[in-house]
Amino acid sequence: MNICHKYNSNLDICQVTLVAFGYNFCMGREKLKRNLQFKPVCKVFEPKSCKSDDVIHLLHEEMEALYLMDALGMYQAEAAEHMGISRPTFARIIKSAREKVTRMLVGGANLHIEDDKEEFTVLVASMNENVLLPGKPDAPFLLLYEINKFRILRSKVIENPVFVESKRPGEVLPELCNRYGVNFFVASKIGAGLKSALLSKGIFTLAREELQEEELTDIELFYR
Repeated sequence: MNICHKYNSNLDICQVTLVAFGYNFCMGREKLKRNLQFKPVCKVFEPKSCKSDDVIHLLHEEMEALYLMDALGMYQAEAAEHMGISRPTFARIIKSAREKVTRMLVGGANLHIEDDKEEFTVLVASMNENVLLPGKPDAPFLLLYEINKFRILRSKVIENPVFVESKRPGEVLPELCNRYGVNFFVASKIGAGLKSALLSKGIFTLAREELQEEELTDIELFYR
């Protein structure tokens, strides 16, 4: 029996052909799971000035590649390591993503972003370290919640450097959120400057003066 092993980098699968008794068999290896940090909130983009039936689907891994390179300013090697893939694979993904966005802008097509990320991370500015009590961005504590499938998996209390070091929220919180992989930041009030700084890192905001921990597990809370 002859065995022929072939790797197709364009499809990111491993193909094995077995030649036995005059028959060919092809088996594909499942694509490796990507590390995805960005959680899309705006998933559908449609032009208002013209109607189009053309729909372009942007894969979540393609959205992640755009987020890492064009929003966070990473180089390809760093972004590939962040996603847990090889640099050639990342180069293929970012090329496809940019081609799709260009087609959408040039041709006026609709763009739909896929969301394959079940887990998400929420950071809440709190006045109390033991009880969730939303405060302003300079509140003494930051409560970090890791959520998956409507359950809080882990929580952590962080002393807010804005409060401790008397720094401006826009100078500290965006980088801190990025370091912990935060997807959503919650506070009782959020100024336009901080909101813009967080959004530039792909972090969405929610202003709530009252909030229960159980509410955080509902992803729809952040889409309203």
